[in-house]
Amino acid sequence: ASFVMAAVGAYYLLAGRDGEYGRMFVRTGVVAGVLASVFVVFPSGDAEGKNIAAHQPVKLAAMEGLFETKEGAELVLIGQPDMEKLKMDNPLHVPKMLSFLTYYRWEAEVKGLDAFPREDWPTNIPLLYYSYHIMVGLGTIFIAIMIIASIMLWRKHLYTARQFLWILMLSFPFPYIANTAGWWTAELGRQPWLVYGLLRTMDGTSTVVSAGNTLFTLIGFAGMYFVIGVLFILLVVKTINQGPGPHPALSVSH
Repeated sequence: ASFVMAAVGAYYLLAGRDGEYGRMFVRTGVVAGVLASVFVVFPSGDAEGKNIAAHQPVKLAAMEGLFETKEGAELVLIGQPDMEKLKMDNPLHVPKMLSFLTYYRWEAEVKGLDAFPREDWPTNIPLLYYSYHIMVGLGTIFIAIMIIASIMLWRKHLYTARQFLWILMLSFPFPYIANTAGWWTAELGRQPWLVYGLLRTMDGTSTVVSAGNTLFTLIGFAGMYFVIGVLFILLVVKTINQGPGPHPALSVSH
C-alpha cells in the first residue's frame, strides 16, 4: 500500500497536477514504506528464517540451494540448481553468511539436502529456489528504494528529483510480485507434505472427486480471478486519472 501511495504521488508530481496531494502521497508512502521495510527484515523476516531452520530444515536447504551439510555455510546470492549433479552452477555467494543469519554463529552447521531422505525433498527445488530468491531480491531492491527516498525527502530533494520519481512510480509492482513469490515459496516449500512430517500430499488427495471436476473447478476459479483482476486494474487506473476531489479546506472557504 505504501508503494502504491508513493507511486501515485510521484505520477501526479511528474504530470504537474494535484501537486499538494502528490507531495502528501509521496511523503506518507515513503515514511510508511521505510518503516514497513525495516520491519519486514527485522524482526519479522529474521524470526521467520529461524523458525524455518528449526522446524523445516529441508525447506531451508532447498530455498538456499544448499545440497551439502556444511559448517560455515555460504549464502548463495545468484546461481542455478543442477538437480542431476546436485550442486549449484555459477554461484555468487557470501562465505559463512548463511550460518550467521541462521544461527548467529559464523561456523554453525547448516543441514543440506543430503541430510534428508530424497522422498522428503520438495518436489520442485529449482522453482522453489528461484521463487525465494525473486522474493528476497525484490525485497532488497524496494528496501533500498525506500531508504534512498526517505533520505531525499529529509533533504527536501525528493519532490523535484524527476528521475527518482520515475523510479518510485515504476516500482509499485515490486511488493506485489515479491508477495506472490513468497506465497509460491511457502507452498512449494511445504511439499511433499500437507501436514509437515505427518501427512503427505499424495495421501491427502481425494479418491471421490475426479480429475475432471478438479480441473473444471481450477479453470473456473482462475477465470473468475482473472476477470476480477482486470476490473480492479481498470478501476484503479480510472480513479488515479480522475485524481483526488477538491481539498476540504478549499471547499469550506468557498
